[in-house]
Amino acid sequence: MTDLQQSGSVRWAWDADGVVTVTLDDPGRTANMLNQRHYDGLNACLDDLTTRLDQLRGVVLTSAKRSFVAGPEFEPSEITPEEAAATYDLLVPLRDQARQLETLGRPVAAALNGSALGGGFEIALACHYRVGPDDDSVIWSLAETGMGIMPGGGGVVRVTRMTGIAATVLDIIGPGTAFHPRAALAAGLVDELATDVVAAARAWVLAQPDGPFVQRWERPGYRIPGGTEEPPGLAEEVRRRSAGSPVRALAAVREVAIRSASAPMDDAFEIETALFRTLLSAPEVPALSHLFFAMRTVAGTLPPTPPTARTAAAVREFPQIAANPLAAVFFAPDAPVVEITGDDVEATAFEVRAKGGIPLVVSGGTASFVQALLDAGPDPDAMAAAARRALDAGLTVDPAGADVASVLAAGYPPWTGGVLRHLAYAAPEAGPVTRA
Repeated sequence: MTDLQQSGSVRWAWDADGVVTVTLDDPGRTANMLNQRHYDGLNACLDDLTTRLDQLRGVVLTSAKRSFVAGPEFEPSEITPEEAAATYDLLVPLRDQARQLETLGRPVAAALNGSALGGGFEIALACHYRVGPDDDSVIWSLAETGMGIMPGGGGVVRVTRMTGIAATVLDIIGPGTAFHPRAALAAGLVDELATDVVAAARAWVLAQPDGPFVQRWERPGYRIPGGTEEPPGLAEEVRRRSAGSPVRALAAVREVAIRSASAPMDDAFEIETALFRTLLSAPEVPALSHLFFAMRTVAGTLPPTPPTARTAAAVREFPQIAANPLAAVFFAPDAPVVEITGDDVEATAFEVRAKGGIPLVVSGGTASFVQALLDAGPDPDAMAAAARRALDAGLTVDPAGADVASVLAAGYPPWTGGVLRHLAYAAPEAGPVTRA
């Protein structure tokens, strides 16, 4: 007989073998988010598991959505750094819940049925084993550095122990790499790919020996790959990669990886959280958060089915000339930015995205918005002036698409949030930046 319970966004079922399947299912949402409902539900679940620990064989953590967890429930707004910090009030409680799950003393496997970003993947890292699908559409990423911050729920600490200091800083968290399943398997971030991830995770749980169970890096004799000392040349490489940018996220990841590698686990988490909060108050964070949501907006603007109307529309393609970790989460690595003008914008935008492009809707003239920026570049002030001239001449651009295109296809500094966002804040007296 199955013992089924639910609280908040979490449903859990005990089976006859003592394996509890914990399913994340945020009610009324298309994706699971890290929010108060998640916290309350997981808290109730953990209380039940702890109370009945003598009956518990192990745990399988999965999702009822198409993705696993999409990350924190964070809405874009132009707020002060202090207000931004308050947005993450649940950070420490969620971090501590992950630690409680990790230290239950029973094997815990994550059945990653779909993509997981940021804090969502940090939950998976707190599990002892991760199973995912062999599906190229799935992405797992700790891409917070693209927002000027870094993982704050234990992600840097755990990845450092799993893969070593250098890999954490230069290959995984530092660049905010987006991993498809086979690459994640090769990097050691997941342990198995399977067709039925829940069944595979449950089989792993049942194959583990009885008795207290801990993370492999908390077992006697475990050594972090590469050791606990800073690798030669790491500081110089971090400075080189950070040159010209005011964003300190990469330097902070390096500091956390080095300091946490030799610290006890609970102290290591405090090191990470403290530096996370320091980054969260940086002046670039609101602009980078704006860029994140602009990318998400552009990636999610397609209707579920293509429009049937077909009329004339003109397109101009521009390759991505700037690598961006957030772009890799939402778009294919080589996806071009495609300006669209004409009458059939919606249908053409659908076709552009279906072919892997990034649509930018432009109207009100024949000029190319992206080309105007490229012609004025690479000086950011000259590019911003060109954008203002184009808008004053009557050009209408999709705001989210314009900011994304300015960064990816024209090389505008990402820490500004994009050229339109920069114009709005650099010269608000000049009036609106779009005429949409």
